[in-house]
Amino acid sequence: MRMTNTAIQTAQMRDLQVKQQCRLARDFEHVGEYEAARSALAGIWTSVGERPAIGKLETETQAEVLLRVGVLSGWLGSAQQINGAQEIALDLIGESIRTFESLRDQDKVAEAQSDLAICYWRLGAFDEGRVLFHQALGNARQPETRLRVLVNSSSVEISSGRFDQALSSLDEAAQLLEQTTDHGTKGRYHSQRALVYKKFGGPENLDRALIEYSAASMYLAEAGDTRFLAAVENNIGSLLVRLGRHAESLTHLDKARGIFVALKDAGNVAQVNETRAQALIAAQRYAEAERAAFAAASTLERGDEHALLAEALVTHGRALAGLGKWEAAREAFLQAIEALNLAGDLYGAGNIYLVMIEELQSRLAPGEALQLLVEADDRLSSELDRETIARLRRCTRIAFNSVREQKTGIDNFLIGGSLEEETSHFEAQLIKRALDQANGSITRAARLLGITHQGLAWSLKNKHQHLLRLRTPIRTRRKSIMTRLRPEPQSTK
Repeated sequence: MRMTNTAIQTAQMRDLQVKQQCRLARDFEHVGEYEAARSALAGIWTSVGERPAIGKLETETQAEVLLRVGVLSGWLGSAQQINGAQEIALDLIGESIRTFESLRDQDKVAEAQSDLAICYWRLGAFDEGRVLFHQALGNARQPETRLRVLVNSSSVEISSGRFDQALSSLDEAAQLLEQTTDHGTKGRYHSQRALVYKKFGGPENLDRALIEYSAASMYLAEAGDTRFLAAVENNIGSLLVRLGRHAESLTHLDKARGIFVALKDAGNVAQVNETRAQALIAAQRYAEAERAAFAAASTLERGDEHALLAEALVTHGRALAGLGKWEAAREAFLQAIEALNLAGDLYGAGNIYLVMIEELQSRLAPGEALQLLVEADDRLSSELDRETIARLRRCTRIAFNSVREQKTGIDNFLIGGSLEEETSHFEAQLIKRALDQANGSITRAARLLGITHQGLAWSLKNKHQHLLRLRTPIRTRRKSIMTRLRPEPQSTK
């Protein structure tokens, strides 16, 4: 059945209106106004998880709507810590890429691939993100598209500890800066460059980072990007902690937190709380740090950004160690490793094993520091930054000193307790070895020990709870993480 001229004109007008809505949404999105971008798409899409209404639109317009909704789902999911939002974003953006490819629009393919890579980066899937950024760079034709891809791609390299590669991408991006009038992109470029210098460490690089953050703030203010400007304030606060300027850092963090609270951006409020906890730890204000880090991790566990959750858990563990709550600190570190294992972030997990050696060295069993060092070395890449190399050397000395101090013979197995305590300790060592050999299977470990499944399960539950982490992982609701780490109620007296 043929459409009448009136029907054709109506469809064309509708398509033109949707294209205008997408352009407006993209403009809002680019300056961090995600709620305004969502409102701009009224009549097409309203909430994360809802499929946009793209029927009867032209193919190109359908692809643009899918891209805009996918990108906003990712950003809103991060801001509101919506679990599963990144997967939703991946599906929508992936669908838009296939449509843009069928239309042979390489620049739109590149733009969408870059946005898809950002979603993978949020999930901690850095290898997948890196591949997509490489593909996007190959498809990008316009200088501004190439510039954005290069700037965004530095995030994956920074998170992977590949700071030289990140700086190389930013050096290439620098050659394109004069070809854009977009202050927001220029602000992000300087912010990423500052982050690389901060990661390199050393007085000269930290001074460079401050200069770059000043430039980023100037451009972002010109662009009107309040949200990203607040993120820069958070990063400056973190940098000032590194410089030992704790009181000054808290001023910047208070400013950042106020902006994110006004924007109702729970994800970024949590990140500021985590940075604030770092500043409080540096000032040895451990009780306040513990509360701030706990609040950060409690928020971040609702979403699906594993790297951010792990960072908050590590900071929480450090605060707990400062309070002398050693077992709770150990549990926080192990939960952080679990979060990064879910994301496949071996580099990040390797660094946490180093943190455990640094923070728990006085409480580690004989030889445990060496075991943690081996776990770290297995996960860290061969290309390490100066700071990680220094930490690895420091932890190596701690591990080998602990081995050197051990006595020979049976003394290696004793803990200096009563007969009952020594028996329990030795039993735990045998169970640990069996679980390691059985790859966490309680049934197989029980066979190796010559006992029943029920008997081993009872021992783990009632006598050796610290070994439960070695059993085959059982998927549980993530809310249990912070429930186990919930601080004791403060006395009202």
